[in-house]
Order: sequence, then C-alpha cells, then structure tokens
Amino acid sequence: VILDRCVRFPLIIDPSGHAIDFIMRKYKDQKIQKTSFLDKAFMKTLAGAVRFGTTLLVENVEKLDPVLNPILNKEIQRTGGRSLVRIGTEEVDYSPKFSIILTTKNPAVKFTPDICSRVTLVNFTVTPAGLQSQSLSRILECEKPEIEKQRNDILKLQGEQNVKLRGLEEQMLKEISAVEGSILDDDRVVEGMERLMKEGAQVEEQIAKSAEVMAEVEHAISKFEPFSLVCKHLFVLFAGMREIDFLYEFTAKSFMSILECVLNGSGNEKSDDEEQRLSMLKTLLCQEVASRVGRGLRAVDKMVFALILAKVSTGQSNEGLSAEGLSTDDITSMIDEAFGVNFPWQGKGLNNLKEVTFKDITSTVPLLLCSAPGHDVSGRVEAMAKSESKDLLSVAMGSAEGFGTAENFIATASKRGTWVMLKNCHLCTDWLGDTLVKIIQSLNSGTHSDFRMFITSEISPKLPTALIQISDVIVAESPTGIKASISRFFSSISNERFSNSVQNRLYLILGWVHAVIQERLRFMPNGWSEQYGFTEADAIHALDVIDSLVDDACSKRQNLDPEKLPWEAIRSTLRKGVFGGRITNDSDQDILDNLVNKTFVSQAFDVDFKLADVEGAPVLPEASSKDELFEWIDSLPSHNPPTWIGLDETAETARDKMVADSVAKKYEIVTNALSKD
Repeated sequence: VILDRCVRFPLIIDPSGHAIDFIMRKYKDQKIQKTSFLDKAFMKTLAGAVRFGTTLLVENVEKLDPVLNPILNKEIQRTGGRSLVRIGTEEVDYSPKFSIILTTKNPAVKFTPDICSRVTLVNFTVTPAGLQSQSLSRILECEKPEIEKQRNDILKLQGEQNVKLRGLEEQMLKEISAVEGSILDDDRVVEGMERLMKEGAQVEEQIAKSAEVMAEVEHAISKFEPFSLVCKHLFVLFAGMREIDFLYEFTAKSFMSILECVLNGSGNEKSDDEEQRLSMLKTLLCQEVASRVGRGLRAVDKMVFALILAKVSTGQSNEGLSAEGLSTDDITSMIDEAFGVNFPWQGKGLNNLKEVTFKDITSTVPLLLCSAPGHDVSGRVEAMAKSESKDLLSVAMGSAEGFGTAENFIATASKRGTWVMLKNCHLCTDWLGDTLVKIIQSLNSGTHSDFRMFITSEISPKLPTALIQISDVIVAESPTGIKASISRFFSSISNERFSNSVQNRLYLILGWVHAVIQERLRFMPNGWSEQYGFTEADAIHALDVIDSLVDDACSKRQNLDPEKLPWEAIRSTLRKGVFGGRITNDSDQDILDNLVNKTFVSQAFDVDFKLADVEGAPVLPEASSKDELFEWIDSLPSHNPPTWIGLDETAETARDKMVADSVAKKYEIVTNALSKD
C-alpha cells in the first residue's frame, strides 16, 4: 500500500531483509534494478532508470548522496514538452514511471529531520511482539506444518473476504450517492441495494464461518504459545543486556538463526508427546542461546546473563540479587542448580573456534573477535586455517593502503570461497562504519558458501554498532585461571610442534610461566605494580625462541639430554627479552626472574617436580607426549589458589567480593530494563 500510494519516495529500515525480498518479488516483472552508493556505475544506473522509467532499489543508505536531492525534491523542469531533472552536472529526461526505493539494514541508523521530511520513512525493525509472532510461525512450520498452512490460508481468506465486503459497501454508497430524488422511487437502485445486501450477508456469513475455523486452529496452536513467549522474553533479555555494555547488540535475525538451529538440529528427536517435545526444545534453545550469546560477553556478564536466563526459562519473576555475603561460588552454584553442571553458560568461543567457523557462522556473517588491549587472537585464526588447509588472506588495517587491500581481498575471496582476516580494526573505525558494513550487507546468496571473514579488534566503544549487529562476536578477555590460560595457549600450538617429548615438556613449563604472568595481572596492584601488556603473542614468540636455542645447541637431534639443554640461554632470553622487555619496575623484574629461574631448570625432568613451592601445587607429568600433556592440563582445577602465583589467600577473597558485587549491580540494571519493556 505504501509503495503504491506514497507521495514521497520510501526510505525503508529493514534489518531482516524481508521487505527487500518482497520488493524484488513485487517488481520482478518491471525489471527492477538493485544498486548502492558504493557501486562505481551508480550514476549511470540512476540516469538510466530515470530516463526509461524503471524502479531502482538503493541499498545501504545510511547517508544520503546529494545527487539524489533534485529527485527526492522532485525538482522537475518542463522545457519544450520534455520533463528534465538534474543528476550531477547532467540534465536527464524524467519518466513519470520512474520510482526509487531507498533501503538500509542498519536498525541503529539515525536520519536527520531534513532527510525524513523528503522521504516516506518505513521502519521494519522487529518488536518483541513481532518476534513472538515470527517465532510461533516458524515453530509451527517445523512442528505442525499442516496447521500452519491452514492458518495462513484462513488469514488470506479472511483478508480477501474483508476486502470484498469493503468493496460491496463502497459500491452501495456509490449507488446511493448517484441517486437523484427519492431512493424509493428508483426501482433500479432498490434492486441493486437488495442484491448488494444479499451478497454482503453471504460474505459476512463466510467471515463468521472462517472465524470459527480460525478459533479451532488457534486452539490447536495454543500449546505452542508458551514456547513462543519464551522466545519473546529471550529477545527482550537480549535488548536488556545493551544497558551494561555497548558490545551487546543481539538482533532479531541472530535470534531467529538460533531458533532455526534448534528446530532443525541433529540432536533434536521428534516425539509424539507434544509437552515432552516442547520441554526438550526449550532446553535446547536455552543451551544454544547460552553457548552463542555467552561467547560474546565479558566473564562477569556471563554470570549476569545466565542468572536471568534461568529466570526466563522457568518463568519466574526477576527478583533482586542481594550482594550481601554473595560470592562467585554462590553464583555459579545458582546457575548449576538451575541448568545442571554441563550447561554451556560460559559460551563456545575461542576454544571452539573450528565449530563456530564451520557451523555457527555463514559466508555472509563475519566473525568479530574483540579482545582486551594487547591480547591478540589473530594467531588462533591463522593456526586453524593452517590445520584445515584453508587459504587465508590477512591484512593489517589502519592505513589507506590497507583499506584498498582489504576491499580487494574480500571481493576475491567471496567469489573463490577462501578466507579473509582484517587485523587491528580498532584503528580504522570510520572505515568500518562507512565502507565495511556496506560491503558485508551487500554479500548475498551469490557469495561462495566456503567464504569466511574474520575481523580482529581491541574492545573499543568506537566500533560501529551496525558492524556488531551483523557479526557473530567473540569477546576474548585475557584468560583467567591457570588451567584456562594453559589450555588456550596449547590450543594455539600447531600439531607439528609436538614431535619431541623433551621440547614438549619445555612447552608445558612455558605455558605455566605464561599463565602465572597473566594471572598476576588480575590481582592489580598486588600481582604487578603496573598493567603490563603481556599477550599470548609473547608466549608464541617464546616457543620460537626455545626451539631455536635447543636446535642450535643440540643440532636438531631427536634424543635430547635434559642436562645438556641451553638452560641459561633460555632463562636469560625469557627474563630480559620476551617477557622482561615489557617490565619497567625493578621489583616486578625480581618476581619474573624468580619465576623463570625456578621453573626452567634441568630438575623439571625429574619425577614429582613441583611448579610452585607451596602446598598443593601441581606436579609435572611423568611423560611428555602430546596426549599426556593435554590430559595433565585437563586434570588441573578450574580455579587455582593465589598461592600458586605467589600471592596470599586474601588476594582471592578481595577480588571475589569485587566480582560478586559487580554481578549483583549489573543484574539489577538488566532486570530494571526488562521490567520497563
């Protein structure tokens, strides 16, 4: 109706893309053309559409190109029987059949009043009620397709019947208004009115019958409405998370893809018992939401999300969370009690990078890897690409040359089905919003299905909201806990390195040293006096240093004698170069020297060698094969005492209280936002 009746050309905000699909179907017989301001032939395409009277769909209109001003204002000049409009510097014949439709997929876009006054603004951003309706429809399509088809047919029939009834009413009014003199004196009018009233009564009877059938259908689908209501509450929860961090932009499209995954998942067995089936679907949905959303949250906020998710899944009201005497152990116990100990509330992130890349994202959805400052995760992607034999084109962003290279890489890889990684994108946030978002939005079904795009960036509030919304986000904070840190470090080491058991043991000692260094950063200022920029890249560099020193000293022999390893060279390089190069404080240097000197020693190859001189400290495994090292890492406790990293017990207590208070505060912020919605 808007497309056919609007006086001003429409500007459509369409995050899901459904409106654009409808427009392409509606105008397919009229040779509709699709273009954008990034298209090099945009001016030529625009002039041709204006001249020949075709419909033009312009995508990704976040800002208006001034060349469209005369067209939107309809500044048409009539000269010698010709209608002309200026496009750039050229006067072009204006066809009255010409139509232009402006669209954007960015729901966060803000148009100026000047633009809004010159277009018909149509906003298709999904509301919670709209998402519930979409969810119910999709659930019925999978679970009860025959009922959903019947429901759609009845809705269509009701619409047609209402249109017919409206037409009869208008026809009756038209005949009455055309009568001259008394209505009763005109037999033709009286007969016509009787006929119209008879037809109207028949239509009303049909409407009543279809309403009865619809009531039966509604009763049949009422069992599925509680599940669709859970979907609505989850979507509202997504919106509430925005209140605590700019990174948490979860869209209706991303939620529907999660729901689609649950409905069509392989671990999803059909059941004749509808209640049992719906209960299972709700459980699977909560698991999938937690695993996908959790990877895009900071560690503290994962607890907040899981606690509220537990309330949503059980239908309980969001009561306050008292911070009095609350600990992180209490919080994790609440989550485990609600969902079970194997519930993936931490999210499937970097440790499941392969699964995320091949199963969760698609060729049109990039993976945005946001990390803490100094914590570079690009090595993870490179290691995965190598192990999977994938061609990976990488470019470091931040310069004009990088922009052009990135655009060429994306254009090439999206056709060939290779991978692209844009590094350090926090250095070019303007380019991300102005160019990259539009490039991603232009990716469609024609993009090669094997194409993947990875974007690495430090966590920055300058990241465009539109980019966060169209990406699958993994937040990679500095790893917490000795076990987590060593696990992440070892998962980034290629399999080829684990060929020598002696060097494998050195890698494990290095993993321990790196983990202790990272852990002490969490206990500022007790751990280190300054927030040093230690990163995983330092540990990867240390691997190369160790390999080089060992190969030089032992002539690349397979059977190495631990006593003859270049221990002093390794210790000195790590203390003064790899890790020590970042330290500026003498007392911190003493801590590092002590750590390295006590672990990188020949006694590390003895049985029962303790990694820290405290009670309960872990003992290195007897053997050093790859499998045995990973088994040893898995055997470590998830939470380690601060004594393992050289601090006393009070450090952990103080930090735990601070984290628990933060969770309680953020829980209140989100629940307050939900109560408003």
